[in-house]
Amino acid sequence: MAVNYEKLGDRISYLRTRQGISQEELTEEIALSREHISRIEGGKKKPGLDTIVDIANILGVSADDLLVDSLEHPASTADSEIHHLLLDCNPLEEKILTRTLKELKEILYGLGV
Repeated sequence: MAVNYEKLGDRISYLRTRQGISQEELTEEIALSREHISRIEGGKKKPGLDTIVDIANILGVSADDLLVDSLEHPASTADSEIHHLLLDCNPLEEKILTRTLKELKEILYGLGV
């Protein structure tokens, strides 16, 4: 399966804007032009592996979080409902939800589920 560059661009754009990072700020971190980043986000430019890794590091996500739409057997939870819920949380909400999920999981294991 080939890389879905449109979906990759959509994910980069979504994560970047969610974190309040402008294209200009992203370009300063990885030494690319804003036009180049715009074409990556628009699915018009195919970024190299180094660029994907740099973008993932700047956005604080894993490369598979960016590439999940192109994987036939994604091991990532990047497209799970829980992941999407956590993406919309502030740090305190994420901490509370994560702790709650861990406690719920322990309860389920205790019940033999």
